[in-house]
Amino acid sequence: MGCAEDEVPDQAAVREVERRHLAAPFFSVCIPQYNRTALLLEGCRSLMAQTFQNFEVCISDDCSTDGRGEEILAFLRQSSLSFVYQRQSRNQRYDANLRASIALARGTYCFLLGNDDCLASPDTFAELAKELQRFGSVSAVITNYEDCTTGKVFRRVRTTRVCGSGAAVAVQQFRNVSFVSGVMLQTRKAQTHATSRWDGSEMYQMFLFCRIVAEGAAVAGIDHVAVRKDCRIPGEQVESYVKPRENPCPIRERLLPLRYMGQLVTDAIAPFQDENMTRHLAVLVLSQILLFPYPFWVLEYRRVQSWRYALGICWGMRPSRIWPSCGLSRVQRSLVTGLYGVMSIVGLCFPLAVFDRMYPWLYQVAKSLGGTRKA
Repeated sequence: MGCAEDEVPDQAAVREVERRHLAAPFFSVCIPQYNRTALLLEGCRSLMAQTFQNFEVCISDDCSTDGRGEEILAFLRQSSLSFVYQRQSRNQRYDANLRASIALARGTYCFLLGNDDCLASPDTFAELAKELQRFGSVSAVITNYEDCTTGKVFRRVRTTRVCGSGAAVAVQQFRNVSFVSGVMLQTRKAQTHATSRWDGSEMYQMFLFCRIVAEGAAVAGIDHVAVRKDCRIPGEQVESYVKPRENPCPIRERLLPLRYMGQLVTDAIAPFQDENMTRHLAVLVLSQILLFPYPFWVLEYRRVQSWRYALGICWGMRPSRIWPSCGLSRVQRSLVTGLYGVMSIVGLCFPLAVFDRMYPWLYQVAKSLGGTRKA
């Protein structure tokens, strides 16, 4: 395939520009972009520095409002990168934008990368490609990452190995892909399972991962720090969940995307299980959610907002909102409800001074399952 740049004519305000000089790249770096242009350019510089160059860059811009789209294109044109850039006609938010970036991919694997993250070293892709070629046939891959500011390493993976396949493995591993960057999915499978059903969950990569693994494809863990998360550039503001404190703060339902997670994972694995096993695995999924990220976020919102705000988070995560439509038995519902009650009390009553001291460790526990260990 030649290196000429092609631009698709403006149709319904969708703009696509590409310069692909690789017919069959090994990696397609899929980046859902919205407004963080300076950080995205920093990530692209880390791609240019790679010693392994058999990859393309697939950027889906979710109708950014910062007016810097031409700056991105100018950078890509001046670089040696094989790329495709698509600007959406309207803002569709994270899930649809990630899906759009994956739809652009032609590589063997989609390497998912947030627009404020970058690769950890110039040898990242060389190391990952070597391990993937050694594995043979795997369809989903998890890697480690580090915080760009603190250097703290988040070890989703404890050892490099193939972890297995099937719904039980998906349930064991699903929380390891809550952070999108550094997750790899076989492109053909990720595109085959594309769906808008979970738009708004902010966990589209989790649905794809669980569907692919539950279907019977193998997942592997590579004990390599592939990504540096949350790059910072002086003068650049990054959106945060932390908002000005509400004062007064009414007690009302506060909805987090976390409420979708149990339903999303259960939906992903359900086609490959009988009803009894689906219900059993659904309880395991809900238990993990209630034990790990749920109390952390209740405590976190107590810290950055107030106890009354955190109570609204609890109300938004009540069992009737979070359990899937797979017909849990009365006993199973009772177990989930009891766990919800206990962890709500923990989140609302645990001393914030102790939480502050334990924050780095609790954050890591909340973000990762620690399920990729030696057999």
